[in-house]
Amino acid sequence: MAHQHLFGFPVFYYLVGGVILYEVLVIFGKRRFGEVGKYCNIINTLIHELGHALMSLILHGKVSKIQVFKDTSGVTTTGSDSKFKSILVSLAGYTFASAAALCCFFLLSVGYEKWIIVGLSVTFLIILIFWIHNNWFGVAWVLAFILINVMLLYFWRNDSVTEAVAWIYSTIMLVESVWSTFELVHISVRTPEKAGDATKLHKFAYLPSLIWAVLFALFSIWMAYLSLVQVHILPK
Repeated sequence: MAHQHLFGFPVFYYLVGGVILYEVLVIFGKRRFGEVGKYCNIINTLIHELGHALMSLILHGKVSKIQVFKDTSGVTTTGSDSKFKSILVSLAGYTFASAAALCCFFLLSVGYEKWIIVGLSVTFLIILIFWIHNNWFGVAWVLAFILINVMLLYFWRNDSVTEAVAWIYSTIMLVESVWSTFELVHISVRTPEKAGDATKLHKFAYLPSLIWAVLFALFSIWMAYLSLVQVHILPK
């Protein structure tokens, strides 16, 4: 799909433009456009929260629960026994989401589109089984996501549609991984005490929230560049 063109431009550009247009419409209050977009944006939210959870487990910490909400926000409740481990857990969300987008674009580059859909479905099922508790929106979202993908892969079985959906999922993850860090920078400037992971890192490591937000943004841009190099949208 990276090499397919419409009106002289790669189809990928239209996918990116569509995701960005949704974000702009929501920012300017066009909420009626937002429900489908919100459904899709939860993909990035769950990947972000999974990053926190996995880092906590790697460091022998505890993961109590993961929650996602209709506004696309999410919370992972973890427990760490040191400040250093807490810093690593806080760093893991945005960085893992960016790295996951890169992984998806690598799979696209080698023609494994189906495994993106299978991988996301299995990953979210694991999250549902082990960590989504007392969060009915999260339960409903994961079940709906898995059902749609099962129908797509095992009942519809259309290679072109499977490829298109894999590109859509990957593009959403890529754009959201970058866009969310830009939003974090904006929040860090206006209300640094409400800047999520950047605020936590400020408390643990003392650097201002804005510095952490900018570092997240730079990392996400780097991962996005590498992702687009993988599918030859950008040159090396």
